[in-house]
Amino acid sequence: MHTFDEYSLKKEVLQAIQEIHFTTPTTIQHLVIPHALKNQNIIGKGKTGSGKTHAFLIPLANKIQKDKPFLQSILLVPTRELALQLYQCCKIFFKNFPEVKISCLMGGQESQKDIEKLNVTPQILIGTSERIQHIVIDNGLLNLSTVSTLIIDEADMTLEMGFLNEVDRIASLIHPQAQIMVFSATIPVGIRPFLKKYLKNPILIEDDKSSDHENIEHILYPSKERNIYDILDLILQNINPYVCLIFANTKKEVENIYNELHLRNYDVEMIHGDLKSRERKKNIKRSLNGEFKYIIASDIASRGIDIPGVSHVISIGMPSIEHLDFYMHRAGRCGRNNLTGQCITIYQNKDKEAISKLSDQGITFVTKEIKNHEWKTLKNFDSRKKRMKKPGEMDVEIKKVIHQNRLKKVKPNYKKKIKLQIDQIKRKHKREFIKKEIKKRQIQKYKEGNQ
Repeated sequence: MHTFDEYSLKKEVLQAIQEIHFTTPTTIQHLVIPHALKNQNIIGKGKTGSGKTHAFLIPLANKIQKDKPFLQSILLVPTRELALQLYQCCKIFFKNFPEVKISCLMGGQESQKDIEKLNVTPQILIGTSERIQHIVIDNGLLNLSTVSTLIIDEADMTLEMGFLNEVDRIASLIHPQAQIMVFSATIPVGIRPFLKKYLKNPILIEDDKSSDHENIEHILYPSKERNIYDILDLILQNINPYVCLIFANTKKEVENIYNELHLRNYDVEMIHGDLKSRERKKNIKRSLNGEFKYIIASDIASRGIDIPGVSHVISIGMPSIEHLDFYMHRAGRCGRNNLTGQCITIYQNKDKEAISKLSDQGITFVTKEIKNHEWKTLKNFDSRKKRMKKPGEMDVEIKKVIHQNRLKKVKPNYKKKIKLQIDQIKRKHKREFIKKEIKKRQIQKYKEGNQ
């Protein structure tokens, strides 16, 4: 078992670690901290909740020059919610470093307020890349050439949201020998040119010991065309969560679920991108402080926010096929720190393709339903099982040609002749198919013209 004492950290850093009640480093912390202390560039693959925030905050605290009042570190995250969470985390960890000034720029308020925050130069600047470019770079407020550490968290999400150009601009202005640490759940192809451009001889660190979803039960709950809110209400009555996260695919759905559960007297809060900045900040703070048992969220607004104590996750439908990774992020909110969790999806027929693809990726689903206040296991639908197709006319003709030629005496070029015959059959059926399609369209046009 490893300890923080083995990393040759400063006394005040070890004290800060003790005060947040960390006893042993997590896997990602043990892998990152020694390399970060050597000022090496790092690409770290780790999931939310794996301890990666302190994997970079601990070496940053050890490196910071408290008596130098210039900008030394920039911490970039893709959303306001993540910026707020990281800022609060930094304030707690650096509370015994009164000389260290930390500022957070995250948008959602008047530019002047953010400009005023920089009247005194911070040593650590946290924010979204878009806001830092708008406030700091466009107004020339801070000298970025003094920055010796750049940390980019949730890099895959930064790419998804289209902020890589802003990150590139910031990286181009910092000290050329600055240490750059990039953390991401995945390393998508789109971010690799940036990594190649700015990270010299990076160390790739993967937290492969924290296997995905091993403590999570994945439950499918069939809606059977029933009222979704009634099903959700029934589920909430039959689970006993410490904290339950409820996900919907759109902001409108988040609001509808919130309003419905509020009417049914549930202690509930919501997080989505259309809330006013002040309201989002308040809701996130209260959620992080454990003031709500039920939190309804959209995927983007809540991505990366580490809400402690989540025992249950409920998805109202599956994410789209293009965003199946959202399901992984949803499910990964529970079952942390060796605790068990349940991820329940209320699904409709339209979700079956997504369920099938997730099953192919190794997720084991069990179908359940509540009857007489008891969970009953149902027979799983086999979304991957395909019905046997009856052979069509074309298949029959092709088989016939092959069979007839097998019975004949083998002659030169017989394979070529069989191929020609098969091609003729295929062309014939293609012509017939096209004729049928043209006829269908003509009938459809005729009907539309007579309506």
